[in-house]
Amino acid sequence: MTKISEIELIPIRAKDGLTFFASCVLDGKYFIGNLAVFTLRDGSGFRIVYPTKMLRNGSQIPVFYPVDSEISSEIQKAISNEATKLLTPNDYEINNSKEGGESTCQ
Repeated sequence: MTKISEIELIPIRAKDGLTFFASCVLDGKYFIGNLAVFTLRDGSGFRIVYPTKMLRNGSQIPVFYPVDSEISSEIQKAISNEATKLLTPNDYEINNSKEGGESTCQ
């Protein structure tokens, strides 16, 4: 079981589905940030994109990402739950609140 805490979402002007940048702390030990949160095209939820570094030759390498599908799913669920709290269900307009949360996923 992974404890995902200190979830922070930074709303941005939506462009091509990008709605938030997110950060969180895993098990009270690891801060992960610069996570891009995109709305799904059908509006049914969110997907998380992990940061990459652009090299001079134009190729991209991942900065970090979950290597285990279980933790990836837990992070996705925790951040999606917080993002849903900030957005209206019909049109995904940002409410005037910003809050962090904590989630324990099994």
